Amino acid sequence: MAESKKQRLLIISATLAYILIGIEIIIMISPFAIYFYSVYGPILKFFSSSPHLSWAAEFFLPHMVFLDDPLILGLSYLQVLMVIGLILFFSAAIPLYYGRFGNKGVVRISFYSRIRHPQYLFLAISGFGLLLYWPRFIILIMYITMLFVYYLLARNEEWRMQQEAPDIYESYMKNTPMFLPGEPGGRIYRLLFGRIKPKWLGLLIVYLLAVAGSTIVAMGIRSYTVSQLPIVKAESTTLLSVFPRPDREVRELYRKLSASPEIAADLRELEPNLAYIFPGDYFLTAIVTDEDRRFSDDIIERFPEVLEWHQHKFRGGIGKFFRIFYNYFSRLGSVETNYDVERVVLVRVTDSAGNLSSPEELFDLGKQRRPVMVVDLDYYDHEILSVIRTSRRHKWGSMPMPTF
Repeated sequence: MAESKKQRLLIISATLAYILIGIEIIIMISPFAIYFYSVYGPILKFFSSSPHLSWAAEFFLPHMVFLDDPLILGLSYLQVLMVIGLILFFSAAIPLYYGRFGNKGVVRISFYSRIRHPQYLFLAISGFGLLLYWPRFIILIMYITMLFVYYLLARNEEWRMQQEAPDIYESYMKNTPMFLPGEPGGRIYRLLFGRIKPKWLGLLIVYLLAVAGSTIVAMGIRSYTVSQLPIVKAESTTLLSVFPRPDREVRELYRKLSASPEIAADLRELEPNLAYIFPGDYFLTAIVTDEDRRFSDDIIERFPEVLEWHQHKFRGGIGKFFRIFYNYFSRLGSVETNYDVERVVLVRVTDSAGNLSSPEELFDLGKQRRPVMVVDLDYYDHEILSVIRTSRRHKWGSMPMPTF
């Protein structure tokens, strides 16, 4: 009994941890972000403050830079699995609860006629899409952990069903695979680890290998992503435009910027070595700087609630929040991103000791990245509209955010 309670506690704890991390991207754009990060923030700070663990809080796929690369594009398209998996999950719940509430015994209709645990399979599919959408290393580790937790939950449910309907469920198990037709996972396990006794030790070894292997693959994907970034070198600064554009354009923009005596003096004093180039109203600038976006007159006229939202982010409750974003997204197809204004966010990238990083190290794991200046320019003639020295923070304070 004590062992059963321990197993239940482990499963519940792992599930809650995964849910907490997995919904970060959903919560962070809601009025509840400030409360969410008061709980989740210390976890991220703990990882990011350690020279040995800081990599776990970082991202291994692009989140704000658009890359025209087949591999990256293919992975980004798979984000749709988050929605597809959830739809299938709730679809699988219908025959399950129909059978349970209708006293039908062992459910063997719909998805359950093909596999024994479709809901766990569909949750795994949805979780994979979520992982690709908000790809922190720590979420990857928790995702792998949850796959093993789903297996333990499924085995526990099967043990209970064998007690309730031993003959029927035994027959069902013999004729229906657990998660996938052909049970490839079970075949591989028996081939490579079947001789390890007790079984929990074999599962532990497989789990550790899965975490290590997936982390190595993710590290490789991250290195590949960094190698594909549209980086342009200009003097001592590396320029990165979030949207693809000719190198000549990017260099010309920076040349106009640095030609200003005021900005040139600031560049010498602040020593930024990385500059992000955004459209003025790009919605992910908050990941890099705490300065408010620059909205065009057309956007303000058509969506006055956008300015109101940015001025009073945590007022009005969840109803107001969803009303604002419903109004915005319902007309999104008729609104273009504002290219009247270019926003250049200049960032100082250093190591943990405060030493300025070389161009080759700018996107290495464990670097400290602090915005030092924001320059807004007219898109057409590159006239400087404003120069702002920042608080050296982004909207989420010291929370690790995507860097590309």
